[in-house]
Amino acid sequence: MLRKNLVFILALLSVMMLGYSYFIETNWLDITRHRINLKTNSNKKLKIIQISDLHTNGIGSIEEKVIRAIQSEKPDFIFLTGDIATPGGTNSGYEKVLKELKAKQAIYYIPGNWEDWEPISDLSNILKRNNIIDLTNKTLRLDKNLWLTGFADAPTGNPDLRILKNIPNDSKIISIFHSPIFFDEVSNSTDLAFAGHTHGGQIRLPLIGSIALPPGSGKYDQGWFQKNRAKMYVNRGIGTSIVPFRFLCRPEISIFEISY
Repeated sequence: MLRKNLVFILALLSVMMLGYSYFIETNWLDITRHRINLKTNSNKKLKIIQISDLHTNGIGSIEEKVIRAIQSEKPDFIFLTGDIATPGGTNSGYEKVLKELKAKQAIYYIPGNWEDWEPISDLSNILKRNNIIDLTNKTLRLDKNLWLTGFADAPTGNPDLRILKNIPNDSKIISIFHSPIFFDEVSNSTDLAFAGHTHGGQIRLPLIGSIALPPGSGKYDQGWFQKNRAKMYVNRGIGTSIVPFRFLCRPEISIFEISY
């Protein structure tokens, strides 16, 4: 009898954990806040929101929360660090979400591995219609000594490091890319980087952390990392991939107040 009761309790706990991971945590948005000082003499500030790994089929519960948070925060810039696409996603579904994203100055996008695996057929037009700038393998000047660079995904695309050559040596450089393993390539050439891809592991266990990370993650699972002159933030993303669960790894948008 004791053994049967134990089996029943374990089975019940398993069902409850699956239910929590599927219904609750995947829709429980975490808004993280960060302050960074790039140590220039201008005393200017920017508010940036990073959104990664939407994997969206359209506006659902988690997308509504993301949109409301952006409307409340009124960022100067939004960085979309890849993986809008999802298996079975549609152009109309993607556009319904993207057209709700608003920033005071601009929204910048770079592709993730899913955009390479499952190309969005009308992506270029969707981005243009919604004033989202595709920054793949491009640079632009945000301010006098502040530059932004965007790269194709390292494992599935062709990131072009040559774009850094045209930036003046005394500049501060922000880089956006999808897979954080690319940080090893640019940590001597940028000051601040934003990546996604990992979903934070999506399922994390106490004392252990992430139990699995996708190829292209390297040793970077979530949060802040420092190497050489650069800092990188790895965002846990919004959607899910492969399995539709999150455990101890809530979906995230990250808000950065950058002094420069």
